[in-house]
Amino acid sequence: MTKLSRDTRRKQAKLLLRMGKAISEAGAPAHRLEASMQVLLDKFKMQGTFFSMPTALFATLGDDDIQRTYMVRTSPNDIDLGKITDLSNVITRIEEDELDITDAYEEINNITLSKPKYSPFLIVFAIGLASASLAGLFQGSWYDVITALCMGWITALIIIFSSKHDHLSLLFTPIAATAVGFVSMMISYHYGTIDHFIVSLSGLIILVPGLGITTAIRELSTGHLVSGSARMAGAVTTFLLLSFGLALGFMIAIGLYGNIEIHKLTPVPNWFVYVSIVSISLAFTVIFNTKPADFIWILITAFIAIMSSKLAGQWLESPFNSFAAVLAVSIAGNVFSLLTKKPASIMHIPGVMLLVPGSIGFKSLEAMMDNQTLDGIQTAFSALLVAVALAVGLIAGNLFVPPRKAL
Repeated sequence: MTKLSRDTRRKQAKLLLRMGKAISEAGAPAHRLEASMQVLLDKFKMQGTFFSMPTALFATLGDDDIQRTYMVRTSPNDIDLGKITDLSNVITRIEEDELDITDAYEEINNITLSKPKYSPFLIVFAIGLASASLAGLFQGSWYDVITALCMGWITALIIIFSSKHDHLSLLFTPIAATAVGFVSMMISYHYGTIDHFIVSLSGLIILVPGLGITTAIRELSTGHLVSGSARMAGAVTTFLLLSFGLALGFMIAIGLYGNIEIHKLTPVPNWFVYVSIVSISLAFTVIFNTKPADFIWILITAFIAIMSSKLAGQWLESPFNSFAAVLAVSIAGNVFSLLTKKPASIMHIPGVMLLVPGSIGFKSLEAMMDNQTLDGIQTAFSALLVAVALAVGLIAGNLFVPPRKAL
């Protein structure tokens, strides 16, 4: 082990801790964060271990006889593919001796403090666009698609408004669910043209933690038990908050209008699937703060995810069709990383997002709240099986095409 001056080791440790905190707050899961840190440890020829959780990062760094343990508090945030890409680029440049420690630390600070690439107005529009696209993919009618667009905007406005108020930010999930549930039922009562369940689910899809459950299972399957358990607990809590808020919104509407039927109208035509793939790719580009140039890769992975799922569904039942689809997404993302030297997450995250079992879990909680306990348990088990299939598929893709980058 190379012995360096204490000052150099301090600078390297400071850089490692800053990078770890930045990667964690950009939304990367534990196994990707620790793999990235190992790349830098190998580069610095330093002994060290990292232990990552959604809200904290522990690290033991130093040489044989001089080691220190650090604890860094982190704030769990939504996935930011733009920052993940920039941080991955910094790691690559350090590894290739194109960036020294001082400049790298400065770049990490600039990346962390950088503002989103897109304006709040565009983010609101993108969330509505994603909701409308998913309503079409859920076989809703044209009325469902248009109403889901508006419900997505309501959800986005509540998220942005509540983020500016500390106490309100703790309750934006049930507040958004209550508002969307009530407005959907009200529109269904007055106009009789929408399936208020599809509209509500589509309008709240940005809050449904299906991706969080899949990530938690992947962390558990890769041995990150504490992080995976914490992430799973957070995802289940979010599901419960959404279900509570939606049930409250429905209850208020039923109290005012009485029982309201679900109106199943003619679904959108088959060609709308292709429109949805394009529109949801545009939405994900904005929502995940991805660079505009990466839109084409998100479009490709969305097409692979949806078409692979439909094609596999002709021969395989759930959850094996989801496994086949995510396997294709995983391989495509790793090939993309090999060709472009960018993180595979740019293709993995949007592709998995379209396959996550969020809607199934939502239906499970709805059934339980209607006292259909057995149906609810069966549906919840189906959701977990899909999440397991997605986690296994992502890992299996690495066997066919080994990933080039940790992120």
